[in-house]
Amino acid sequence: MSTTAQEIALMKRDIEDLSEKVDKMDEKIDNLTKILLNPEEGFVVKVNKNTEFRNDMIPLLEEIKAMQRWRKGVNWTIRAVVLALIAALTKLFLK
Repeated sequence: MSTTAQEIALMKRDIEDLSEKVDKMDEKIDNLTKILLNPEEGFVVKVNKNTEFRNDMIPLLEEIKAMQRWRKGVNWTIRAVVLALIAALTKLFLK
């Protein structure tokens, strides 16, 4: 059986190991915080830049959709004019 002194020594060693692990975790958390919150290249800055880019793209996307609607309208009009022209020419030649 272990003596009380041995048990206290084991507990002391365990506490020291735990303290070292907590210190390592603290360093890792500090590094992670620096990476995430770096004001020049951090994750938050990158997310903000991405959001800003996407917000800048919204008017462009709306403009593209408007141009596509206009193009569909022009295509429909051209087809209608061509069909009317074909119908008129067909009527002229068949008489």
